[in-house]
Amino acid sequence: MFIVTNTIRVKSGHGHELEERFRNPKSVHQFPGFVRMQLLKTQDTTEHEEYVVSTTWEGKEFFDKWVESDSFKGAHAKRRESNEPSNILGNTLHTYEVVVEHLPA
Repeated sequence: MFIVTNTIRVKSGHGHELEERFRNPKSVHQFPGFVRMQLLKTQDTTEHEEYVVSTTWEGKEFFDKWVESDSFKGAHAKRRESNEPSNILGNTLHTYEVVVEHLPA
């Protein structure tokens, strides 16, 4: 398993806009090797709102194919091409290989 997290910092009071963008499934949910996506809201932040987009994949090769796909490029180009001012302050991407996992018995 392979997990990718994208930590997104948003101007205070605008987190609900990011939540709405993620509320409905997009094309990633149908991509081969995709396991799950979660949008997590960091608690107790004061300077800004912070969210972590976590995607789980069957392996790194599936994530790499997603990033190289037209579907990925199209989904992310729409946001970049928008003329509306962004309430996103920045983001940080991290990748993880799952080396140990425990599931319910």
